[in-house]
Amino acid sequence: MAKKKTKSTVPATFHVGDKVRVKHGIKDEEYPDMPLGGWAGTITEVHKEGMYTVRWSDETLAAIHPVFKKRCERDGMVLEDYWLGDDDLEADQGGPLDIEHPKKITTKPLSAKDPDDGVRMIFGLTSNDPLPEVDEDTQETYHKYLSENLVFPFEATFQPEHGSPLRITVTGLSNPDEEPDYIDETYGLLCDARIGRRQMVVPLGELDVPRGKPNRQLISDYTSWLWS
Repeated sequence: MAKKKTKSTVPATFHVGDKVRVKHGIKDEEYPDMPLGGWAGTITEVHKEGMYTVRWSDETLAAIHPVFKKRCERDGMVLEDYWLGDDDLEADQGGPLDIEHPKKITTKPLSAKDPDDGVRMIFGLTSNDPLPEVDEDTQETYHKYLSENLVFPFEATFQPEHGSPLRITVTGLSNPDEEPDYIDETYGLLCDARIGRRQMVVPLGELDVPRGKPNRQLISDYTSWLWS
């Protein structure tokens, strides 16, 4: 009986626990303006086809460029671990770190069509920055911006927790000088509205503005940020 042929496997160059450094000239695939040369860490997993998970040393994490850290936070990527291949790594011989730093950082222009970028513009951030947390201070900043840029009154649809959607007329944002609870802990900024002769207060983040109306993008950006 003929012997069954088996695929040959190339033995791994490195093993779990090995100390390694990234060769100079290697760049991040997602952020090509960010070099990885000189980064040092430990192999924590060995994968197929000569790939490894490397956990960066504390010294390396402290030396990583702040923009790289911001991008990882912005994009929800893990900073401490990284996948690299045999050709990217060399054994760590010890000694001081020799980390390559970016020579020129390419900042992607903000786009008003991107909801996240629309929020960044309000807070004076760049595309490298993560979105600000939703808290009382940022809500106050957003309130000031929307107070200056929304056009009142405007028509919108509001969906209450119970019942059918309501077609309402929004007359303005709730005024902190007159209504101290103008920010709801759960639902965010509140606004004053009416339906027929009845006055009501509704969450701005619960409104749906018809397509083509000038306030739609502003409220859509706010809603996306609030519920993200």
